[in-house]
Amino acid sequence: MSVDEVKPTYAPADSSRAGDVRERLIDHWFPCTAVDAAVGTPAGSGRSEKAIFPWFASRPIAQARAAVLTTLLPNDDGLRKFVEAAVRTGSSEAFDRLAECVADNYEGRTPVVVDIFSGRGIIPLEAARVGAKAVGTDLSPVATLAGRLLADWAMRDWSAEPPLPFNSDAPLELVSVDRLVVDVRLFHEEVGRRTREALADFYPVNPDGRRPWGYLWTVTMPCDQCRRRFPLLGSYTLRQPYHRTQDLGQSMSLVTDGDTWRVDVVDGPATGQPTYASAGKKGKSARCPFCSHVHSLETVKAKGFADQYRDEPLVAADFAAGDADIKKHFRVLRDDERQAALTANPRTLPMAGQLTAIPDEAIPAGNVHTVMASGYGYTNYGQLMCDRQTLLFATLAQQIRACHEDVLAAGASDDYAHALASFTAATLMRMIKRATRGARLHPHGRPDGTSQNRVQIDHIFSNEASLAFNFDFFEAGIEGGPGTWRSISETGLKSLAAHVRGARGKPARLRQANAMALPFRDGTVDAVVTDPPYYDMIEYSDASDYFYVWLRRILVDVQPDLFAETIGTEVAPDLQNKDDEIIVRRVFNGGVRHDREFYERSLSRAFHEARRVLRSDGHLVVVFGHSDPDAWLRLLGALRDAGFVVTSAWPSRTETSNTGVASIKVTVTIGCRVAAPQRPIATAAQVDREVATAAKAAVKQWDADGLALTDQLMAAYGPAMEVYGRYSSVLLPNGEQASLDRYLTLARTSVRDATALKLDQLPLETFDAPTRFAVFWQRLYGRTDVPKGEARFLAQADNLRLEDMRGALLTESKSGFKLRLDAPDSFSDRSSTFEIARVMAKAWEEGGSEAVAAMLAKADRQANDAHLWAVVAEIVRQLPASDPVAKALTAVQRNAGTIGTMIQYAAAAAEREAEAQAQLPLPFEEDLS
Repeated sequence: MSVDEVKPTYAPADSSRAGDVRERLIDHWFPCTAVDAAVGTPAGSGRSEKAIFPWFASRPIAQARAAVLTTLLPNDDGLRKFVEAAVRTGSSEAFDRLAECVADNYEGRTPVVVDIFSGRGIIPLEAARVGAKAVGTDLSPVATLAGRLLADWAMRDWSAEPPLPFNSDAPLELVSVDRLVVDVRLFHEEVGRRTREALADFYPVNPDGRRPWGYLWTVTMPCDQCRRRFPLLGSYTLRQPYHRTQDLGQSMSLVTDGDTWRVDVVDGPATGQPTYASAGKKGKSARCPFCSHVHSLETVKAKGFADQYRDEPLVAADFAAGDADIKKHFRVLRDDERQAALTANPRTLPMAGQLTAIPDEAIPAGNVHTVMASGYGYTNYGQLMCDRQTLLFATLAQQIRACHEDVLAAGASDDYAHALASFTAATLMRMIKRATRGARLHPHGRPDGTSQNRVQIDHIFSNEASLAFNFDFFEAGIEGGPGTWRSISETGLKSLAAHVRGARGKPARLRQANAMALPFRDGTVDAVVTDPPYYDMIEYSDASDYFYVWLRRILVDVQPDLFAETIGTEVAPDLQNKDDEIIVRRVFNGGVRHDREFYERSLSRAFHEARRVLRSDGHLVVVFGHSDPDAWLRLLGALRDAGFVVTSAWPSRTETSNTGVASIKVTVTIGCRVAAPQRPIATAAQVDREVATAAKAAVKQWDADGLALTDQLMAAYGPAMEVYGRYSSVLLPNGEQASLDRYLTLARTSVRDATALKLDQLPLETFDAPTRFAVFWQRLYGRTDVPKGEARFLAQADNLRLEDMRGALLTESKSGFKLRLDAPDSFSDRSSTFEIARVMAKAWEEGGSEAVAAMLAKADRQANDAHLWAVVAEIVRQLPASDPVAKALTAVQRNAGTIGTMIQYAAAAAEREAEAQAQLPLPFEEDLS
């Protein structure tokens, strides 16, 4: 059925009522299944949007879309299919209908949606798509620029702008349809042409007239023992072999000759030990190829701080047969190529305004974990590249500024010229992701030749937001090929074209602002939808300073509100503001201490600001992902303290998709309403009943919606918190305030109870607590690893401590906990039923029925213990038939009668023995009186 064939069944509410707290769709439903499915598709992953500008922790667009839509739409079941269609496929029909519904819901008034941690602008973009007045704020000027590119400039109509003063081969009809894309392409091509012309002498051509697509470099250092300088090479592999194409692969061979060294390029897999390699627990070490002296990692780093490193080009990455479509191959540099590489001097370039052409801003002290090169003696951002790389990027920056001036001179509006320059600057930022001492050559494939062997340049962000460092690094050339201006431009333009063609709604507004001091009047915002930073997961400013120092040199006059050299009468700081950044900083290096207390206090202040700017009928929606239950408690407590009632919590498995992000497995979209001004006081007993009733009622709907049991456990926080939030205070019998975690635990327990799990018709609640915990765990997760935070949540549902479950029921690893199905180390009559069942499996393997009977007798278990046999059957059902534990317990089941008889026989024998002992005369006692 087409989405046009279904009419919404709701009637627009009277928005003129004071204190209107109409329920929204998110209060009762969220398209969890659709989001989970969409994040792995082009329409929902957000990969295309991410390709426009590199930002961190980019949430999939499907989740942002679902959060925005369910926040702006009324609670009406008839709208669900439209929301799912928009989330799954980006359906234009669905968007049109939903935009109408949003307008009707606000009676023609345009709702205002604000994201106070907007990042690259995904949430404002989605709000703009359905006709809202969308505003995004972020403390980082880099993030603000990313948001303008995606949600503002890409959404505008630029058709009235005059032609650019650059040559164009684009058809007129294409120019009229995709004006922005065509002109951005022209701007890129002109910048590339001018740059290649300016730097031609530094990149010599081959005899066939072409240039290599890249160059492999290394850093050299002097040996402490023989004093000869040698290269720090972490790998000799250039291209892996591939049997299907009869490709032998290529590698380097290090050759020493007297006091000198060289590398040869040879066919076949690499042989020999690299000069810079792992030394076990001590980290890496450097081995001199001349005298074999080994230098510790500390010694290697000290060489950098003593300014003893030297950059040295190694090999050229070229095209076989001079054809870009033929496989890439490597060769030794010619003398003229080596000389050209080493004579490049970026310090001859003119200033960029009042800034040097080379970023000389110092890398903050103690920032080794984010800018790893700073731990090896590289103290400012300009040192993160070799001189020729720096010359290339500084020249590209210079040419972007020059082209921007030419576009203005041709009569373009300031906004259009700024947009074109900023899109081109974004490409430069994407290019430098693959252009520092952290950008390594990545030869795909395997040494045995069984996998495809393409070659690429790895980007520098090793774990989402840390700038990697390598002594052997790769430099892209100035023509075509991986990592080059031409290649990076083309991929970005494809993404921009797809984004612009799918644009709808009004442009969003993106501005730099502090979430703890929002630049909006009281009560003027309809919804705040935001994805806040998560504790110490990413240090955004430290990571993006690498972009900031280059963007200043391009956009200092283009985007002065973000990159100006002065703020009022003061000189702008060299790097971004970090004092007000709401994160936990792993290293304290002076200034504000960004510890856990600072993060939680600051996030609470941001929520108070959100409450201030929201209307009385406004909604706050927070996307949050963290595996620590304590983090959840603090977040929900901060929301309550800021004056919000949490109404829903909807989990999405957004981090398991192909989004390019892998921080956490589950994020939760939390819906909140502004709390009523006057709320009654309740007793804990009353609220306990209401929470349990609300959670159990919700389970029925979640079952109908197909929400997985694991997701229901997390979704239960919503109804629990909504009940809890109805009251200003919830009092225990002793007069103290009932804690928040009491109701999170009760919510999860209620979900488990509502599922009415039974083992052989025995209700789960009739089993001992550790057994309930283990059985529920096995049903939810089987034998997979479970994150530690989720494991703690499960234990709390039975009032158990996770620490008490280690060993007896769980095994622990770095990735979390796993249910233990082998026999525990010991057992007694106080062991849980789940433990006794596992001991039975081991006893069967060791001695069959007799051993099992003896073990049960020792554990004081009866042959007709229905709970024990129910657990045995449950374990067998949950395991594959080939599992050794399942095999053993299956045999135990088949021999239950025999085992029972043996237990009875053993018990009777023990009873006879006890009676015989009782009839023996007492031993003679000597009279010592």
